[in-house]
Amino acid sequence: MQEKVVKKSPLPWWAAGLLLGIVQILAIGLKKPIGVSTQFVVVEGIALHKAAPDYSQNHGVLKNEKYQKLGYGWWLDVGLVAGAFLAALLAGRWRIRKTTIWWQASRGASVRGRMIAGFIGGFLILLGARMAHGCTSGQFASGWAQLSLSVVPFTITLFGFGMLTAFVVYRKIPEIEK
Repeated sequence: MQEKVVKKSPLPWWAAGLLLGIVQILAIGLKKPIGVSTQFVVVEGIALHKAAPDYSQNHGVLKNEKYQKLGYGWWLDVGLVAGAFLAALLAGRWRIRKTTIWWQASRGASVRGRMIAGFIGGFLILLGARMAHGCTSGQFASGWAQLSLSVVPFTITLFGFGMLTAFVVYRKIPEIEK
C-alpha cells in the first residue's frame, strides 16, 4: 500500500484561527455582520427582476433594494470558495473527490447516495437559515466576533446537533483514521 504524504499546513491551527478572527472583526467593524445564505436570495431576486419584473416589484421581499444588487456578501461567498481552493492548493491537499473515506466506510461507495445526501443536507440548512431570517455562519462567526449573548446557546446547539448528525451518518470509523 502506498503511503500518503500530507504537506504540513502553512499556519498552525491556532494562528489560522486567530487570523480568521481578526479578519472577521475587521469585516464587522468596516461593514456589518456577515452572512452567506442571503446571497442566494439576492441572486434569485436579480434573476426574477430580469425574468418577471412586475412580479418582483410587487413581491414583499424582492422589491427591497438590497435584494436587487450584488453587495459585499456576494464577494464574501466568492472569497470563501476561492480562498478554500487556494489554501488547499498551497497545502498540497487539493484533489477531486466524489465521496469521502468516512462516507465509504459507513455508507458504501455510492457516489449517487452521497450526492443526494449532500443536496438534502444543503437544502435543509439553507431552508432553516432562511426560515429563521438569518444564517448559521453569520450567527456563529459574527455572533462570537460581537460577543453576542445569543451565540452561546446557538453554538452549543449547533455543535450538539452536528455531533449527533455525524454519529448517525458516519457510524463506522474508516481504517485510515484508526
